[in-house]
Amino acid sequence: MVPPLHLSDLAQLLFRETAGILEQQGRADIAFIQLVAILAQRQEQIQRWQAVLEMSGDTCESSTVRKVDGQQVVTTMLRARPEVAMLSDAMRQTQSLLGELGLTPSAFLRLTGSKKEPAGGSDEFDF
Repeated sequence: MVPPLHLSDLAQLLFRETAGILEQQGRADIAFIQLVAILAQRQEQIQRWQAVLEMSGDTCESSTVRKVDGQQVVTTMLRARPEVAMLSDAMRQTQSLLGELGLTPSAFLRLTGSKKEPAGGSDEFDF
């Protein structure tokens, strides 16, 4: 799978990482290229917004000026930064895209039709 040219360098790297996993599983297909490209873009956004939030924190102050009885009153509120919502949305879409590609544990189990063996085998509690 070849990454689309419109992807940034980081997104192309993330694309190749996901494409490599699909290739290892024998499921790489050109039909997945656009889906993997969107996934790579969202993963890039997640990294960017996490960096912003690490540098500036999750909240910001918002000031509002209004008139009360002829006098200006300044109200200051603590709000979540816009990047918090954007990060949350990108993470939800990323999880959804990973599921569509069969790259989450539950999606992988549905694809393979197998169930995971419990640790220690089936005779773990036999005496």
